[in-house]
Amino acid sequence: MAAVLVERLVQNLVENAIRHNHAGGQLWVSTRRRTDQVELVVSNTGLPVPPYEVETIFEPFRRLHGDRLRSDRGSGLGLSIVRVVAEAHGGTVSAEPREEGGLTVAVELPQVNV
Repeated sequence: MAAVLVERLVQNLVENAIRHNHAGGQLWVSTRRRTDQVELVVSNTGLPVPPYEVETIFEPFRRLHGDRLRSDRGSGLGLSIVRVVAEAHGGTVSAEPREEGGLTVAVELPQVNV
């Protein structure tokens, strides 16, 4: 695994969770190691994410809530990079809207014994 790419994956997830949170919101990061996989979960509070929009947030240049151009909320590449890096390393990424608003994104990667 290219450590720099996995580092970029984590950075993108955390920055995205901060950027798309609301003032005074919360952010949670957790990791877990299983027999043959490692898991990273990043959740935040924020605007509600409609379930039908979840898959589209992994598309390049895709942002929710109408902030398409000239936004301080990023270019819309963060989660697409996360997906490409995860898949390139034999992993998966999924997202679920939180009932209270915000999103939970989970990445699973094969565990590499170093």
